[in-house]
Amino acid sequence: MRSFKVLLVVACSACVALPCIATAQDRASPREPAPEGAQAPVGSDRPTVPLQPLLDRVARESHKQFLVDGRVPPNIYLGGAHADEITYPLLLSILRINNLASVEVEGRINIVPEGEIRWYATRILNQDDKSVAADEFVTRLVTLQNIGSAFVVPILRPLMPQAAHLAAFPPHDLIIMDRYANVQRIMALLKQMDRPGAGVVPNAN
Repeated sequence: MRSFKVLLVVACSACVALPCIATAQDRASPREPAPEGAQAPVGSDRPTVPLQPLLDRVARESHKQFLVDGRVPPNIYLGGAHADEITYPLLLSILRINNLASVEVEGRINIVPEGEIRWYATRILNQDDKSVAADEFVTRLVTLQNIGSAFVVPILRPLMPQAAHLAAFPPHDLIIMDRYANVQRIMALLKQMDRPGAGVVPNAN
C-alpha cells in the first residue's frame, strides 16, 4: 500500500512538471516565419478614421446635412483615399466599401447599413441623370418593348448585390433599385436584349 502511494505521488509530480517543460520549450524555440506572400485576415490591419469629423468636413463643402444610424460604426476604412480630399461622391464610394449606404430623407443624408437601403425611399429616376453620383442608390422603372420582364429577372439578378432589388411587373415592366452605376449597366444590357425575336427559341423542325 505504501509503495502504491509513492508511485501515485511520483505520477502526479510528473503531470505537473510536463506543462511547465512544454511552456519552457515553446518560449525557447523561435516561431516559424509566415510563408512569403501570406496575407493578414481581412480587416485585421486596415487603418480607419473617425466617421463624424469626415462627415463634418464633407457637410461644409457640399452643404448637405447627415444623419447617422446608430448601428453605423464610429470608424471607417478610407480605402487609400486621403481624408482631406474626400468629396460627396467619393464619400458614397467609401460608404460602399464599408458596407454602408446613404439615402436622402427630408433634406438629410441618412447613412445606414447597406442591407436596409431597399426599405428607404430612394430617388426615382425616369431617365439618365448625370448629376446623380455613381454610388447613390436609386430606383428606376423600365418598360420593355419586345421581351417579357419576367424573362430577364433570373438573367440580370446575379449581376446585382444582395442589397439591390430587381422585380418584374408583367408583362413588360421592371423595377430596378441599385447604385446608379449598376443601374446604368443593367439598362445598357436591357437595351441590347430588348430586340424583336429575343428570347424566342427557334423551332428545330
